[in-house]
Amino acid sequence: MGCLRERRRPLGDHSDAAKRVSDLVRLHKAALNQAAIGKFLAVALADGTSDGVLYDTKRDAVRHQKHREQLYAFVCISPGDVTPCEAEEFLATARMLYDKGIRLTDPDHAKGGREVIQRAAAEDQRSLMRSIANGGRTRPAGLVYPGE
Repeated sequence: MGCLRERRRPLGDHSDAAKRVSDLVRLHKAALNQAAIGKFLAVALADGTSDGVLYDTKRDAVRHQKHREQLYAFVCISPGDVTPCEAEEFLATARMLYDKGIRLTDPDHAKGGREVIQRAAAEDQRSLMRSIANGGRTRPAGLVYPGE
């Protein structure tokens, strides 16, 4: 998935936060191989730093942030790679949701809170971000709701 045009930096460069998140995911996968898949990292929204702990569940990661979970995004390690571009989009989406008052974390929820399902196609991800940015006044393209 390519970087969103609105978030892309000059010359295609990425923020240090995005590079840090990408490096953290890659480091844990290189160190633990398949054992890292499905585990969670807590990354600071401000700068992409982490405590370096790989948590078994999102709930564990949220609870470990000690009532400051609104300052973090929680990355689930997947089998695929996380490029700096994808990390940039992940952080931008999380920041935008938090700026709009949407909270994804809940230490008391059995799974640690809600998750945003990342869209597979770049144009669908852009459409989702536009919908979030305008407060949901437009429906994301290509999205089918249950029961439709």
